[in-house]
Amino acid sequence: MEKETLVPGSISEEELIRLVDTYSGILLGLCRLTLGDTAMAQDVVQETFLRAWKKGGIRQESEKAWLIRVAMNLCHDYHRSRWWKHIDHKASIDEIQIAEPDPADREILTLVKDLPFRERQIVILHFWNRMTLANIAQTLGISQSTVFRELEKAKKRLKIELEGG
Repeated sequence: MEKETLVPGSISEEELIRLVDTYSGILLGLCRLTLGDTAMAQDVVQETFLRAWKKGGIRQESEKAWLIRVAMNLCHDYHRSRWWKHIDHKASIDEIQIAEPDPADREILTLVKDLPFRERQIVILHFWNRMTLANIAQTLGISQSTVFRELEKAKKRLKIELEGG
């Protein structure tokens, strides 16, 4: 017997489970790095899948980009919220590990956490998620030239910090 589609969207339970199984790890890692807080990252990932469920389905060829865009927009919403200034949103390195980094990666990860929010998002999407500048622009809803400028600014900041400056 075929399972019923969940309400309110037209996405089936199996499809929702597939999306969660396929993308929850990627989204959680991106959100942890972006927000620096595991609990907030989990909330954002949960809200992302809730929105996918409400939407009722995503074209399979663009589902990853759609989910990342929703998650990054939600991270941006958290960052803009009034209470953001009043909490300690700098997670420890151990909380945001995706895989066990070598000592050099740990230093870079610490520096990335201190980048301005938009630069941090772009660095994470480009270097950790291996997205092209065009895909990042599409995902974040900004121009490719803005992505390029922000990435260059972030690389300059990181280079200065790595050189001890």
